[in-house]
Amino acid sequence: MNRKARLLLIGASAYRDALASALPNCDVLVAEQPLEGLWQSGQGRFERAFVSLGVGSTALRAVSSLRQVSPSMRIVVGCEPADEPIARRALAEGADEYILEPLRREDVEQAFGVARPGPLPGKEPATGPSLQEIVGLSGVLQNLGDGAPATLDRLTALLQQAFDAQGATIQLDDLTSTAGAVGELVLGEIIERDGKPVGRIALARRKRGTYAASAAVRLSEYARLIEATIVQARDRQRWRELAWSDDLSGLHNRRYFEQTLDELVERATAERLRVTVLLFDIDDFKSYNDRFGHDVGDKLIKEVALLLRRCTRECDIVVRYGGDEFAVVFWDAEKQRVPGSEHPHEPIELATRFCKATAQHDFQCLGSDAPGPVTISGGLACFPWNGTTREQLMAAADEALLTAKRTGKNQIHLAGHPDEESTSPIGKDS
Repeated sequence: MNRKARLLLIGASAYRDALASALPNCDVLVAEQPLEGLWQSGQGRFERAFVSLGVGSTALRAVSSLRQVSPSMRIVVGCEPADEPIARRALAEGADEYILEPLRREDVEQAFGVARPGPLPGKEPATGPSLQEIVGLSGVLQNLGDGAPATLDRLTALLQQAFDAQGATIQLDDLTSTAGAVGELVLGEIIERDGKPVGRIALARRKRGTYAASAAVRLSEYARLIEATIVQARDRQRWRELAWSDDLSGLHNRRYFEQTLDELVERATAERLRVTVLLFDIDDFKSYNDRFGHDVGDKLIKEVALLLRRCTRECDIVVRYGGDEFAVVFWDAEKQRVPGSEHPHEPIELATRFCKATAQHDFQCLGSDAPGPVTISGGLACFPWNGTTREQLMAAADEALLTAKRTGKNQIHLAGHPDEESTSPIGKDS
């Protein structure tokens, strides 16, 4: 009759039932203290050993000593999820595998090399990503252009789903994202860049069962994946910003303006928002180039752009439309600009204020040779009264701008309703 294999348990006797149930062909001998376990290992032959990190700081030394006593012994370490980094050190000390507590039968079987054939319900795959993970990651990569924060949110949701976690959190550089119910975090991994820690990912407990030891390896792979993906998202965003930026003024450019206004008009149509477009240029700009040279003309554009930024809100869309022409989009945003404000009265007031501010500004680039105040002329068009598309709004604003030029410059004209014959000048004498 074949002798049963012998397993040495170094840890609390409470583990005996779980080990005996998973390994019915083993006789389990319990040693609750590491020194006792080492003594027992020297008294008889043991093919297997289970060492719980719960026995204290001497657990790693016990693993190392067991390996020296029995080079062929199968040694498995058990630990709480929070102690998983210590369990990894146990592998360097001679352990063959580690599993997370509370012990699951399938984890014990796999760790000791007697795992059942075929996949186990509710268990993470030991090798390779699942089809669900591949599809999820594909969606993340397709939307890198949305920027690093949105990408990190999608990665956090993917992480939670892939590990069947109650919650997940990722902190990377200045970004933090969470998914699900993040209570007690039981499994974590450092995110590194060029060998230096730059963040951390962490998981709450599993929705079903406990994490297998393979979860720690997968989590380290996710740490590398997350860092690389966020780098790509930031690069994509940087290139997009370059494509949408005007080098001279530092504002966004016409390409950005047209795409953003198209999106805003679509949103305004669906949500009944109100939008006003201001189109203006610098009066007699060619004369500045002719008199002072193009370098001074460029500096004048920069100063006008800086002044324009000071007179508008962060939510307003401010662009250099081309040459000496600028455009601003005022919209309802998330709330009224000031209590009791009505659209388009406040955009009119802001446009008028900017018109006056330009005329009163001391432009340093012109110095004492300035022929007089720098003035602007512009046109205002409002959605939906003057148009329901970008093209219609811009045509109305351009027509109002031409009217401002024809009637004396240094003023802003408000485009009339489609059934009105004239526009109303504002800014010059108001």
